[in-house]
Amino acid sequence: MLTITDHLTHIVATIRAVIGLLIPPVPARESHVLMVQLLFNRVGRAARLFARLHALWQANRLPAPRPTRAPKAQTAPTRPLPPPIPRAKAWFVNAGRHHAALAHAMLVAFLERPDLPAFLAAAPTAGRYLRPLCRLLAVPQPEFLALPPRPRPRRTPRPATPRPGSPRSFNLPPGDKPFRPYVVAAARFFIKKYGRD
Repeated sequence: MLTITDHLTHIVATIRAVIGLLIPPVPARESHVLMVQLLFNRVGRAARLFARLHALWQANRLPAPRPTRAPKAQTAPTRPLPPPIPRAKAWFVNAGRHHAALAHAMLVAFLERPDLPAFLAAAPTAGRYLRPLCRLLAVPQPEFLALPPRPRPRRTPRPATPRPGSPRSFNLPPGDKPFRPYVVAAARFFIKKYGRD
């Protein structure tokens, strides 16, 4: 049986072969070529970092988890941003067709390995390199790989302040009913035409 690293290396090699097929033989747009190169490099980098973590785990030398840092303020980029990678669901599988379908099946078999959950439990950072591959190949993420849902920030209820000129904006005695809408409309008309004095 292949090791986790070797298994993922074969999958990434198949993905990168499919990525090479995305460049048409005719002269293509520069942005398209740059996007393909960016995707090619990202997939390879994810495989290298995953293999490094697995080697540290086997040697019992995993670093201690770092505390979560506060998000930094975003600054204007000093260099032009690379072209974005498409985010449409299953776009890569549709573009690569049967070649990408092979990589899809290989990743599904990889996620069913019995030794993978133990590794991801010891090194949760490794899941960061598998989730993009799942999204790229339209593979559902298993429970041991999915991130916990983020807590939604609690919204403070706003005080009920009526709009100016609405029936609720008039100070009515207790027990009185609000004015009818046509009464409010007539009051607005006279105030606008003759003034408040």
